[in-house]
Amino acid sequence: MPKRLPIHFIYLSRSTKRVLAVLGSVFTLMFVLVSCGLFFPFSAELSSPRPKRVFVQHITRSFHTLNGSLQSSDSGLCISDLDYTGMQHITPHIPQINDSISTHCQDWLPYYGFPRFFTLQFLKSWYLPAPEVSPKAPIEFQLLSRQQTQWGTVKISFEVKGPSHMSLYLRPHAGASLSGWSFGGGMLRRSGESFIFYSHGLDAPAWTFWIEIRVSLNVSPEEGLISLAITAHYFSGSDGRSEPLESFLKRFPAWVFSSSWISTYHVYRY
Repeated sequence: MPKRLPIHFIYLSRSTKRVLAVLGSVFTLMFVLVSCGLFFPFSAELSSPRPKRVFVQHITRSFHTLNGSLQSSDSGLCISDLDYTGMQHITPHIPQINDSISTHCQDWLPYYGFPRFFTLQFLKSWYLPAPEVSPKAPIEFQLLSRQQTQWGTVKISFEVKGPSHMSLYLRPHAGASLSGWSFGGGMLRRSGESFIFYSHGLDAPAWTFWIEIRVSLNVSPEEGLISLAITAHYFSGSDGRSEPLESFLKRFPAWVFSSSWISTYHVYRY
């Protein structure tokens, strides 16, 4: 028997233009309705889940002066949104999350001043004040040495002990630039702001590294050569949770899927 081929219903109509016009009108109408927010986009139904994804970090930020002393600090819950709707559907449930606590990029700080884990977190974030975090195993950051090299650069060595996931941000100041480092076999791909992500398993030794900075004559001694930020991310165990974080997560509606953890962010200048 000959094989029967399916025929699209459009080709069975007398006027394809009319059918296409109707379909185009329906598509345009639905697009406008969805864009205007008339249809609620999220659902917690197991048969048809449509979760809203957010990141929530309970963080403490510490800012140090050029001589290493603590200049200022703050703590809070950093909420990062991953879709175009922002917090407009969550605000009725948690009124504290609104545009008044929306974060702004702080260009003068390494990685814009927050312990981001994903680049997407830069899109939309809110910072709600909260008590200070106190992990049982806080990060230990130490300056090992600082020396002038024979070719006119400054070489600075560091040692870090911390959790399994850490981030390092390097931001040279005006008049200074990175000329070398101990990462990637010493190959430096760029001289501007840099981001290094470091992770390890259990019982890892201390992380040691060095950076080399080239200095020009117009460097301000009050500002130093470079701003360095070290971030610790606690994902598991008791250090990865806190009472303020747990209480806050319970306030989200059922259709919100949150990823949460504890972070600390320390900024130093050298």
